[in-house]
Amino acid sequence: MGLAASQGRLLLLTARKSNLELQAQTISQERSLLSMQQETIAYDYSQKTNNQIYMISTTGSEKTGERVPLSVKALRARYNGTDESGKALTKDRVRIVDTRTGKTVDLDKLQRSDASSTTPDGPLQRNLQMGIYVIKTQDLKTADDGTAAEGEYEDTWTTISPAGQSEYNLVYYTDDDAGAKAKYDQALARVQRLDKQLEIKLNQVETQHKAIETEVESVDKVISNNIEGSFKYFS
Repeated sequence: MGLAASQGRLLLLTARKSNLELQAQTISQERSLLSMQQETIAYDYSQKTNNQIYMISTTGSEKTGERVPLSVKALRARYNGTDESGKALTKDRVRIVDTRTGKTVDLDKLQRSDASSTTPDGPLQRNLQMGIYVIKTQDLKTADDGTAAEGEYEDTWTTISPAGQSEYNLVYYTDDDAGAKAKYDQALARVQRLDKQLEIKLNQVETQHKAIETEVESVDKVISNNIEGSFKYFS
């Protein structure tokens, strides 16, 4: 191969080598993004399998009473009480206050929108756990003997924290664990499949790059020999 042809071949090989290096860099970046996706998938799965909901005792003592997922209906059952016939009283003795605005939340409206209150994603459950909502209960009047007067209330309200009250407790919510596991397995399999495809592609690029480097060394040697031969001819 002549000097001009060798130089032309070297230019083509150099361009091809640069293109392969760019492809390898792009593939590596794509694999890094997939790795980040895998971390996100694992985090979401962890959140789903470790989420919790508030339960509340609506009847009886805190130790023996029935506990149900916290909802507007359950709060009303707990604090509004019932009449002699057992019918729930309509006068609300409990309030929900939005700490962001300081305003009292419309319980009827919240109850209508709180269809998923028995899940961690319900607005009442979510906002209480995040500290956005707080619960306030109307204070009972105090009798002369210092005990609470049943059914008689003051015009004052006390803020209560579910975390500090015996009638509340947080429990792990497991109803969505099976769905979360299926979603996790599907998403993880997809990421691993794509990563495997990129790994194969990267190996192919690296193999071609190595072959190009070998050929570049060979052409470099040919050019060096041609130059050396030319100097010897003229000397």
